[in-house]
Amino acid sequence: MHDKHGLRRSLRACRKAVDARARVMSAQRVARRGLPLLRRAHRVGIYWPVGSELDPRPLARALMRAHRAVYLPVADRRPGRPLAFIPWRPPFAPGPLRIPEPRWGRRMRARRLDAVLVPLVGFDARGWRLGQGGGHYDRTFGFVRRARGRPVLIGLAYECQRLTQAPREGHDVRLHAVVTERRLYRAQDAVA
Repeated sequence: MHDKHGLRRSLRACRKAVDARARVMSAQRVARRGLPLLRRAHRVGIYWPVGSELDPRPLARALMRAHRAVYLPVADRRPGRPLAFIPWRPPFAPGPLRIPEPRWGRRMRARRLDAVLVPLVGFDARGWRLGQGGGHYDRTFGFVRRARGRPVLIGLAYECQRLTQAPREGHDVRLHAVVTERRLYRAQDAVA
């Protein structure tokens, strides 16, 4: 059994060691590499970067310039509930998880999205993801294990977050792909 706590600590330290200039360049490279994966996606969920997470906003801006609808997750105030998604629209305010969320907008269920950009702490080349540990994404996208098709789940990360084998449990949801500043890892055949 992997020590998830120790892995998270080590991977977060690796992420934090990426200097400010490299962060900006990495986010731009990921946007260029990730945009073709989303060519058929009309409704795309993204995340607001927290701490040292790779910033998906350059990719979000490219999607909006391409006339795609971009959505941010919103957490329910009741613990254990799946995330909903609201159109990216300022103003933003901290939600129940203290992460910026749109202050208003119609909530949409995750099933209605075509693709979702997923934050992560670690990943492996087969698409298994080590998340923050709260289970929000696994809980929200658990239906993807049983359903084929949408939404396509794409992790965004720095190459230093790659593991030989990510720890996994029965409730974990596999990503379809992971995009880093250096390459694209296709875990499954589905693309948006």
